[in-house]
Formats: sequence, C-alpha cells, structure tokens
Amino acid sequence: MRNWKKICVSAVLFTSVFSAGAYAATTVPKIFVNGNQVQTSVQPKIINGSVFVPLRAISEGLGVNIQWDNKAKNVYVDSDPNFKTETGSVTYVSKRNLALKWIMSYDERMEEEVLKLVAPNFITDIYDVQSFPVGNYNLGSIVDMRVIGQSTNGLTVRIVQRVTAEDDYKVKVEKWDFTFENNKIKSVKVVPKSTKYLDRYTLFPGTSFGI
Repeated sequence: MRNWKKICVSAVLFTSVFSAGAYAATTVPKIFVNGNQVQTSVQPKIINGSVFVPLRAISEGLGVNIQWDNKAKNVYVDSDPNFKTETGSVTYVSKRNLALKWIMSYDERMEEEVLKLVAPNFITDIYDVQSFPVGNYNLGSIVDMRVIGQSTNGLTVRIVQRVTAEDDYKVKVEKWDFTFENNKIKSVKVVPKSTKYLDRYTLFPGTSFGI
C-alpha cells in the first residue's frame, strides 16, 4: 500500500513561479498569498533567473489540499492520487447548490429564503436559530466561499468574511461543515480550530479587503 501523507516539511518541494529577470541571486524574495505575507522555514530562492518557493507554503496559503507520494515522488495538489473513475455524482452538485444558496441568503439576511432551505430540526452555531440576525451587522460580508471537501452526507466550505463590526478591521477565514437530510440542510457548524484572522485578502488583482 502506498504511503500517502500530508506534506509537513516545506523543504521537500519547491516550485518555480516566474522569471526573476535581473534580480541578484542573493536577494531573498517574499511570498504573498491573497495579499498576506507567508512565513516559511525554508527561504524562497532565485535560481538561474527563476524564483522557487516552497509548494507547501503556497498550497496552505490558498487553503488547498496537498499530498506527497514518497515512492513515486509525485505531488498531488487538490488531486485524487487514487483516481481511476469518476467518484462524484449529481448529489454533490445538489448539496453544493443548497449550501451556497444558504450562505448567500444568510449573508443577505434573507430569513424566508434561509428557512426554505433548512430542515425542521436545523441547528447551527453561526447564529442563534431562535433569533435570526437583522440589521447591518456584518451584512453582505462573505467575499469568498469554496467547497473543499465532502463526506457521505455533508460538505465542508471554506468561508472568507470581512469582519467590519469588530474593533479591528480584519478578514476571517474559517471552515463550515454542512450536513443534509431529505434534500434540506440539517446543520451548519464551524469546524473547530479552523478560524484564522488575516490582515487582508485579495480575491483577485484589483479587489482586496482588509487593512
């Protein structure tokens, strides 16, 4: 059996990201992912005019899964190393659409739309289910969302949110677990220890949030 594992040593892999032109070989480049500088124990290097950075630092900064096959010396970034045939199904699309509709409806404070999507026994720790949030508190603050995993009856979505109602203007990144029941959303809960605060978040060049 192959030994698949998360890459935990950043020195294992480097990837060339672009040509460094005439920059001196002694210059140590800095890594920025989504506008935030990434610190790594292994410094980026300029080799023959190209910048090489640790692949682990880039992947973790983007919130993507990375696996290393030591035997074959292959790297899998958001890829299935055991892929032989299609393993997804239309049920994934249905669950994804439900989850993203719920996120957008909640973000816009559309209580009626939220209630249409959830099961009667719905539970969440995102807000108090007995008192749906109203007003402008963090209204329309979710700037990015992406499904990053699925289980037999659930999905995990990575959320990027502007936190404008707190003392310091920051960006919050966390994972939300969705479970489903009879084509409805049964629960939405924050994955424990998944919350991170960033100074800024660049969705794409020209659209950034934070301080």
